[in-house]
Order: sequence, then structure tokens, then C-alpha cells
Amino acid sequence: MKFVPKIFKHTLEGRFLYLLVTILIFLGVGPLLADLTGFRLLLDIFFSAILLTAIYAVSQNKRHTVIAFALAIPTLLTFWLRDFTSGAAMKIASEVLSGLFFGLTITVLVKFILKSPKITRHVIYAALIAYLLMGIMWASIYELIDTIEPGSFSLVQGWIDNPRLIYLYFSYVTLTTLGYGDVTPLTAPAYSISILEAIIGQIYITVLIARLVGMHITHSGKDQPSDPNR
Repeated sequence: MKFVPKIFKHTLEGRFLYLLVTILIFLGVGPLLADLTGFRLLLDIFFSAILLTAIYAVSQNKRHTVIAFALAIPTLLTFWLRDFTSGAAMKIASEVLSGLFFGLTITVLVKFILKSPKITRHVIYAALIAYLLMGIMWASIYELIDTIEPGSFSLVQGWIDNPRLIYLYFSYVTLTTLGYGDVTPLTAPAYSISILEAIIGQIYITVLIARLVGMHITHSGKDQPSDPNR
């Protein structure tokens, strides 16, 4: 009878890994399938999988789980319905809800990292996920801006034909401060959000590394035997 709880425990502990793998598949495999028939459907399925695994990732806390469900359900509904409805209202609702959901997930992950007393594989997974989700969250914000004010970004001719990939690409280029220049903001909101993403991305990496190094030093000091002569 002890076997079942043990399996459940290992499954719960792997919740961060499941989300990390789902995000990596979405970012790595999705663009490679851009020329396939039904690509948009595949991309929507990958995105929906991220939402579902993100709920599971924050399920250790009941309050977080309830809030995540409350945001994820309408996010999924609007995300799938926006391709079948005319007008921008459904698309705007989808991007707003997506941004809020990923913002909540990132907040939960960062709190988990800061409260962890030592570095574990779960802390490393959470740190990676939070960074990757920032890129997806900002992609939703960019799409929201471009929906409200079309023409907020300029593109090189002959570029990718799928807008969602363009926003994702620009988001991660900005987050990592690569700045290739093939996609550029043209309006004040687009400029402001791009600057904010670049700044927050660098602050996150700086603070995260400092936190992980501090945790490692503290934990290593506790593991060392005390010197009886001191």
C-alpha cells in the first residue's frame, strides 16, 4: 500500500520537469513544423499543454491552484475560440488572460526559489522555467499591443508568416538582449514594453545567480564538519 503514495510523491516532485519539457518542445519543435499542414493547430496544442502543466506546477499550494484554474480555463477558451471569431475582442481577451496566467506562474516559481533553503534540481528547474515563461508572457503582451494598435512592429520582408512565432522570436531576442534588428518596435507602447522586458530579464539573471550562489555557499558551510580546535 505504500507503493501508491510513493509513486504520487515522485509524480508531484516531477511537476517542474514536466513543465520544462513541455516549454522546450513548444519552443524547439513548434517552429520546425511551420511548413506542415495544420501547424497552427499543433502550435495551439503545444500552448495548451503549457497551460495545463503550469497548473500542475503550482498545485502544491491550494490557493495558487484555485487562482491558476480560474485564469487557465477562460484563457484556454478564448485562445481556442479566437481563431473562429471575427473581431479583435476575443484575441485581446486571450492575450490579457495569458499574460495574467503566466505572470502568476512566474511569481509562484520565483517565491519557491527564494524560499528554498538549498539548491536542488527542483530549484534549478523552477529557475529555468520562470525565465522561459517570461519570454512567452511578453510575447502575449506584444501580440496584445499589435492587436490594439496594428503596425506596432516592423518586419523584414519574406519573414515568418505566422504572427505568434514572430512575437515569440522578438520576445526572446529582447529578453536575452541579442537585438538582431529584423523585428523592431515602432510605437511608444512597443518601445516601452521592449525596454522593460530587457531590463527585467537582466535583473532576473543577476538576482537569480546571486541567490543560487548564496544558497550554495550557505549549504556548503553547513555540510562541512566543525573544527574542534576553533
